[in-house]
Amino acid sequence: MFVNSNNVSKEMVKPMRINRLVSVILNGVMLEKLAVEHAHDVEAMADSLMNNLAGTVQRNILTHEVAHVDQNLKMEIGRRINLPQAA
Repeated sequence: MFVNSNNVSKEMVKPMRINRLVSVILNGVMLEKLAVEHAHDVEAMADSLMNNLAGTVQRNILTHEVAHVDQNLKMEIGRRINLPQAA
């Protein structure tokens, strides 16, 4: 599902790249709808998004980045669904 890297042990995870990937994944996602569908379970929401990534996004996530993208995605979903709604 995700691109394998030949130099996994030598490559460093780049936080800005991870943040950008999370941003791309969340772009256009209606979080409130997703939250309702998954009973506001952040883990289930992130799993759903990760399992349904567009092929282009899947190919851009390197093997050693998957866990970091998943973790940051969960943190960002949690942050966004807990933000006070604008009046």
